[in-house]
Amino acid sequence: MDSSIASRWRELSGEKNWDGLLHPLDLDLRRYIIHYLQRAGAAGDAFNQTKASRGYALSLFPPNEYFSRVGLENGNPYSYKVTNFIYAATDTDEAAYFGYVAVATDEGKAVLGRRDILVAWRGTITQTEWDDDAKILQTSAKELFGTDFAQVHSGFFSIYTGTTPNSPYAKISARDQVRKAVQELVDKYQNEDVSITVTGHSLGAALATLNAMDIAANGWNKPTGNSNKAFMVTAFPAASPRVGNLVFKGIFDGLKDLHLLRIVNSTDPVPKVPFLPGIYTHVGEELGIDTTKSPYLKSNISPHNLEGYEHGIAGVQENGEFKLEEKLDFDNPVINKYSDGLLDEYKIPDNWWTNEKFKNMVQMDDGHWKFADSSYVPDPPSA
Repeated sequence: MDSSIASRWRELSGEKNWDGLLHPLDLDLRRYIIHYLQRAGAAGDAFNQTKASRGYALSLFPPNEYFSRVGLENGNPYSYKVTNFIYAATDTDEAAYFGYVAVATDEGKAVLGRRDILVAWRGTITQTEWDDDAKILQTSAKELFGTDFAQVHSGFFSIYTGTTPNSPYAKISARDQVRKAVQELVDKYQNEDVSITVTGHSLGAALATLNAMDIAANGWNKPTGNSNKAFMVTAFPAASPRVGNLVFKGIFDGLKDLHLLRIVNSTDPVPKVPFLPGIYTHVGEELGIDTTKSPYLKSNISPHNLEGYEHGIAGVQENGEFKLEEKLDFDNPVINKYSDGLLDEYKIPDNWWTNEKFKNMVQMDDGHWKFADSSYVPDPPSA
């Protein structure tokens, strides 16, 4: 099923900026993007939202159980192991888990064609993060790119570079945590074929954009002491808001080792903000999808829904129609993990990702989710 990915990974990771792969959308690229968006979704799936818990705002699962607990092991050939969690300061006395750094196992390397170093960022969850999203005034990104003329969204920058002495999780910035983790992996695997892939959704997509540029601009994709060897850096941000100004974009355009493909749903408002022409601009290539064309979804599903994005990638067609590619075998029940967006005729519970009993949704050995209805149904009254 995935053998061609191993031989095509450079092309699929954007070595030629996806020339000839987007229109029509290449089948292997569909599979590839869905894989990375699932890894971005995992970062949010593992977030502990129970305020009464001593683990509130941290990962629900330890690194060695992480991918099995978020449903990315059964039937999934892309095997990774988490090496580090990423924490960010979201306030002067507040920190939260924001994602993870992982690396392909030997089994995963065989399927992917190289040793992939993966950085995944989650989207907005807490109120403090919503407040940061709203801080659209720009600030200097000189710390990252060496010039005050590169201006970026101050809320995103603060999450990426901020620290708080009041939390043991964010005494050093998310940026420095990722730098250290990625550099260690680059050094460890420098004699193999290596890639660095950064992914995220929404706020996580903005952080992924900053992070991927930072990695390429500051040489974290190069082994320590060997500046002549640079590994490819690729970003797959989904539903990303704009991040920076035209100088920021100019810096991006000059990074030859970096390739970025933004995935944008046609009616999603988030990629349209901040709407400040001449002040904010997007970077990289764009892949457009339109989930309103899907015959599987309710009309009121949020166009920002990440699983809806994955569904859109599986079904977008060049003629403007929507048809799920059979060879992808896309698992539609995941659409209702955080929504009631799948048509009722498919009989999948809404908002079933509860980290408890999943409303009787059970994962099969092939990775697909099924509804195991164990409800008691009494006999009807006798006539």
